Amino acid sequence: MGMRATTVRFSDDVWNLVEHEATAQGISAAQFIRDAALLRAAVLIGRRGHGDEMAELEEVARGALRANGRPVPDPAVPDPVLAEPRRLAALAHTGLMDGQKDATLDRLARTAGKLLDAPMALVSLVDHERQVFACSIGLPSPWAELGQTPSDQSFCRHVVARRAPLVVEDARRHPDLRDNPSIHDLGVIAYLGIPLTTSEGIVLGSLCVIDHVPRVWSRSDVLAITDLAEAAALHLDRRIIEATAAV
Repeated sequence: MGMRATTVRFSDDVWNLVEHEATAQGISAAQFIRDAALLRAAVLIGRRGHGDEMAELEEVARGALRANGRPVPDPAVPDPVLAEPRRLAALAHTGLMDGQKDATLDRLARTAGKLLDAPMALVSLVDHERQVFACSIGLPSPWAELGQTPSDQSFCRHVVARRAPLVVEDARRHPDLRDNPSIHDLGVIAYLGIPLTTSEGIVLGSLCVIDHVPRVWSRSDVLAITDLAEAAALHLDRRIIEATAAV
């Protein structure tokens, strides 16, 4: 596909803002504007609910990543852990994979954010294609409205794959995460995620807290979030049991 040149006129205050934020993310102003356009398109297409348009947008976004030299995962090759049928069935039985919200999980995530004074806290449920936010505190637009991201943007997928906590002080320096688009798109710099494990040993996702600056997570931070994650997992377990009993 060819490139089209265009001139976009901004007032000085808007242009200064764009340049400041682009510099903070380590990208050019042109990349920042392009990414903002893609995000806005995602919100509008998501509201219309047109799957074919969303698929086309995802391909455009992957092409933009390739142009930047950023790695693009092959969606046709799912992680075997994420795609395990028994795990996907448990996720479906939570009743939360289609955008529903849960007040209990919302309270637990809000408590996690307050306890650690973190600007963002999420309960993320991860399947083989996406992560769905059963609740989200401090998530920016348009992701807060969409309620999910592709799995290649997920830090929580690593929690699921490893079946273990993921403690990251600065994702930009982490060998497995430094190319993750969420560093730029969501401002995920410091991350602390605890697996949500059911009574049958199935890891559904993660309760995580996020900071936009590098941060050393203490042992007490990890223990506090672990306690809340166990409560969240117990609640999800109950949802699954009730759903399977009703079948």
